[in-house]
Amino acid sequence: MSDSVVPTIETLQAEVLRLNKVVEALMNRDERGTDRHASAFDQFQSTVMLEELVRARTRELESALIENQAINRALREAEQKFHRVLDQSLVGITMTVDGRFQYVNPKFAEILGYTQEEMQRLGPAEITAETDRQFLNDVIVRSLAGEFKQITFTVRARRKNGEEISVEISGNEPIDIGGRPALIAVWADVTERLRAEREILALQEKLREQAFRDPLTGLYNRLFLDECLEREFARCGRTGCSLSMVIADLDFFKSVNDRYGHQAGDAALRHMAAVLSGHARASDIVCRFGGEEFLLLLPDTAASVAWQRAEDLRAALERQPVVWQAERIGITASFGVSSYPADAATQFDLIAAADTALYAAKAGGRNRVGGSARVDSASSYAGAPPASTGRRQPGSIN
Repeated sequence: MSDSVVPTIETLQAEVLRLNKVVEALMNRDERGTDRHASAFDQFQSTVMLEELVRARTRELESALIENQAINRALREAEQKFHRVLDQSLVGITMTVDGRFQYVNPKFAEILGYTQEEMQRLGPAEITAETDRQFLNDVIVRSLAGEFKQITFTVRARRKNGEEISVEISGNEPIDIGGRPALIAVWADVTERLRAEREILALQEKLREQAFRDPLTGLYNRLFLDECLEREFARCGRTGCSLSMVIADLDFFKSVNDRYGHQAGDAALRHMAAVLSGHARASDIVCRFGGEEFLLLLPDTAASVAWQRAEDLRAALERQPVVWQAERIGITASFGVSSYPADAATQFDLIAAADTALYAAKAGGRNRVGGSARVDSASSYAGAPPASTGRRQPGSIN
């Protein structure tokens, strides 16, 4: 047996305890080293992720920048096109803010004879003729108040040289420009258009007048008579007034044509028309009824008054010969008178009654007045033709 000392149990226990402490210490140190490695890895991983986020965000910003540049380019192109449209417009375009032109296109400046810069120192009221200025101001005030969704009107405008022109203005409700209401308007010079419209209306009136006028005598024709008769009968039906008619026919007119020629006959017709017109009231309607027949429509005239008017005409015509070249041609006429409601119930009956009275005057010797409201006179004749004769056709008895 060796002389070495055998360790006791207490000694072994103490060594185990010491070794345990060493292992624990080593383990703790290893754990601390592991934590440091883990922290460094986490930091590395965070850095990589942040850089990727930065790159991704950079790509997004670059894409947005490219898109924004495209939008700005499109806006610039659209603005350029818009200004080209405004600049080339055939009508004037303005934007008015606080009573002054904030924008005018070249056409508007051209219409008024100013430059665009000069126009921007003016306002709508300053270029409007004085007679229309108050009207324009009222329209502007009401437009700014939102009374109109859309409006079109015409005023007289004054150009830089003082000339007045007619302009048609169209606009919508105001828009907001920098917190202030602005009125956009389209201006068109309609001076020539209105002048042409007036000429067309005048021409239409002239054509209408010609359609209702006899070209030889200048008197109204049968077409106009029919229109007047319808209107006057309707009025008499409403008011109960009287309406009289006188038909006149030149005596022996054919012999005037045969002896002196048709130009002399035309002169006789014009002379007859002048006598009738010269004795007519403003309310009377004088017509050439056809051939050598003439008709007077006498509103608000009783039968007896109409008869006397016809007699005065007959006497005047007898006293005034037709002057044709070196000749003085004496002419006479026969007259027939009828009245509503005494002789007729309709406009057709009124014409027929006057025609029948004229036939009686012709049959009685001519140069006289026929009609139911006879006034005793040596030159007058009243009565009806024989029942078998029927209605006389115009021009059938001269």
